[in-house]
Amino acid sequence: VCNFMSAAFISSFTVIFRESLEAVLIVAAIYGYLNQIGEVSAKKIINYAWISALLVGGLTFIGANYLFTLTGEHAEIVEGVTSIVASLVLFQVGVWFVSKAEAKKWKEYIESKIKCAISNKDLYTLFAVVFFAVYREVFETILFYEALLLQFDSESISLGFIAGVFVVSIISYLILKMSVTFNLRYYFLGTSAMLFLLSISFMGYGITELQEVGIFDTTLVSFPKFTLLGIYPTLETLVPQLVLIILLSWSVYNAFFKEDNA
Repeated sequence: VCNFMSAAFISSFTVIFRESLEAVLIVAAIYGYLNQIGEVSAKKIINYAWISALLVGGLTFIGANYLFTLTGEHAEIVEGVTSIVASLVLFQVGVWFVSKAEAKKWKEYIESKIKCAISNKDLYTLFAVVFFAVYREVFETILFYEALLLQFDSESISLGFIAGVFVVSIISYLILKMSVTFNLRYYFLGTSAMLFLLSISFMGYGITELQEVGIFDTTLVSFPKFTLLGIYPTLETLVPQLVLIILLSWSVYNAFFKEDNA
């Protein structure tokens, strides 16, 4: 039971759920838009694109595992850098999600991608749009799971992955086959909140790893330690996390309050 309540399970579930569902939403939105403009024949190109993205993603995963065969001090450096990079990417994705929290903005984003391809009647461009949209999700998933595996037990992560894939499979079927829609605002805001928490956690863990090998200094401060969120009582970990929180606040303000006051 504890595996299903652990930070590892929740983090793993959140990552695969968000990344997979975003890819499904993008493909579904493109399918729907092509239907609207009468470009049904282009759907075959979309299928080729997302399948190719998954295959290339598999090769990327093999390459990433090879990178992590390093041992000793080098392994800790790779772990630290990977966690910090994952933190920054997670944060960027979270900010992007906040900016697309309104259904209108999401619709405009999809249409801007596809109009570029269809207006030029360029199927290669359409292929590239879908391929890189899906591959980005696959690449981010690999990066995040490599970071998770450094921190948590593989059993809970595997359970979270399986549960996430199962839930996304059901939602994907409903979206693609039954044209079911749901409130994008709550989806974007809910997943963004989880991404920001993971971003803060990865940042703290990554810097701690680099502190252990002496790359960063360790300046202890009076602050509570909360390992699950990657919060440690050192100046070197808390300052970057505070910067992320400030940037997050600014992004939320720009996405909602600034626009409302304009």
